[in-house]
Amino acid sequence: MDQQSVLAVTNAVKKIDEIHFATLPDGWPDQIGIALLDAVYSIQADYLAKDPTKGVLNRVRAFRSAYPEAANDLERLCSLGEQAIREVMGNGKSAGRYKSVCVVEAAENFLALDPPVQTASHLEELNPDHKRAYTAVKGLGWVTYEYLTMLLGQPGIKADTMICRFVDTALAEAGLAPVDAHAARRLVEAVQVAAYPNIKLHHFDHAIWLHQRTISSRSASE
Repeated sequence: MDQQSVLAVTNAVKKIDEIHFATLPDGWPDQIGIALLDAVYSIQADYLAKDPTKGVLNRVRAFRSAYPEAANDLERLCSLGEQAIREVMGNGKSAGRYKSVCVVEAAENFLALDPPVQTASHLEELNPDHKRAYTAVKGLGWVTYEYLTMLLGQPGIKADTMICRFVDTALAEAGLAPVDAHAARRLVEAVQVAAYPNIKLHHFDHAIWLHQRTISSRSASE
């Protein structure tokens, strides 16, 4: 790991307002159906919104209220069909495909495994077959697979647009070149291990995400 890059990101983290570290990340432990919806619909989308009818989090909560039986049962989620999912979660797309279709396909892939992954207790973060069942779906990838496992309570980093933007800005300020999502993830984890070992990895990730989202929202309004 390039120590200059680690130092650059460490210095950037030091500038994050403490309020962001005081905010615990949301999650869906023991609710694989809801976690799957959250992971897929979070792709290139507005996650938090004041309007209760908008934003990924608000819609996921509405879905859980409407279909509690699917919260931790991928078989029940599949039986609803993509149209029912889309009616609540919206018409968002990933790689040109409705996210509702991606959700159902991922759930079907999990259920087709031997043994099947039907509930949260069945999903094994480091099982390559489980990861492949998700990433084999066109429009889904390793970043949101890790996010899925994070939502279920596993430590991790979602190297999405906000995290990558934070890392690249930190590197640019130090006169260093930008990096890809894999490298950004490794840098954030290296900083957490070295300088913030008492903060859980997914909590550390969340603080950076909130900080960068605040900056991006401020810039968009100017």
